[in-house]
Amino acid sequence: MQYLINLQRQLTPDWAIEVGYLGGLSRHLQGFQDTNQALPGTTGSATSRMPYSGFSNIQLVQDGGNGNYNSLTVKATRRFSQGVSVIGSYTWAKSVDTTSGIRNQGFDTLYPQNSYCLACERGLSAFDTRQRIVTSVLYDLPVGKGKSLNIKNPVANTVIGGWELGGILTLQSGMPGNLGIGGVDNASTAEGGYDRPNAAGSPYLSNPTPSRYWNLSALSEAPAGQFGNVGRNAILGPGIVGFDAEVHKQFRMPWWENHMLQFRFEAFNVLNHANWAMPNLNVLAGAAQSGMPSTAAHQGFGVVSGTSTAMRQIQLGLKYSF
Repeated sequence: MQYLINLQRQLTPDWAIEVGYLGGLSRHLQGFQDTNQALPGTTGSATSRMPYSGFSNIQLVQDGGNGNYNSLTVKATRRFSQGVSVIGSYTWAKSVDTTSGIRNQGFDTLYPQNSYCLACERGLSAFDTRQRIVTSVLYDLPVGKGKSLNIKNPVANTVIGGWELGGILTLQSGMPGNLGIGGVDNASTAEGGYDRPNAAGSPYLSNPTPSRYWNLSALSEAPAGQFGNVGRNAILGPGIVGFDAEVHKQFRMPWWENHMLQFRFEAFNVLNHANWAMPNLNVLAGAAQSGMPSTAAHQGFGVVSGTSTAMRQIQLGLKYSF
């Protein structure tokens, strides 16, 4: 269910502004549930605390999830006039649900941490993007035949005239990540492994680096027999900064003025800016496999191992219009 309202206002003959609100409600979202999860505790065996003894996990596909989305958008538009067009928009949004991100965010999202409390999974949606700015500009250089700086010489006009410059700037805040303890089942010590850690402070560093993006000292494994107090999708990863540029050159065909050949040079991520991918979300990364001492057991946590966007890409093209 979606509901929206937009207000538009013409400020000048060339400029217009639009402010909008978009909201949505989602019901009966699909998710997974382990209906044979052992109850948390340390007394007795884990199998003795399972509802159905003799079985391991029992997967239930349920449709009891729900969510909501709210966003505010401000958009400014300058129609193409005097050789310039501009479109700029800013969106603030928040999406919350109980089930998105199943099977696509790592080892700890197949089941809820506590399959007997689906409401406890309420948190940021896996696709939540809090802030996003996108601005595109196209500038037709005022040089050439029929322009402000008119060039009548056909050779000079072919070389100097008909150039267009453009670019798209994108700024986006980071997306949520689901912290875990690497498949370790700490609450019930049975088959499972979807437990989350405990938090005792802010997980964010003032100067994050790819080798240590988050504050490890703020997170720890919960005591045996207990679920972690960190919520689902409780941490935000790196944001995105992108700038795409384009240069166009128009050649009017001598046999017909309405025929035009356009040369296009386009560069995506022209600044070759590295947008880091989600750092390692496993608070106990590496400890179980290597037997490292506690002081070195978390080397993998918060380490960036890739990028979320491609590095600089360049393409050339020709476009014939008639």
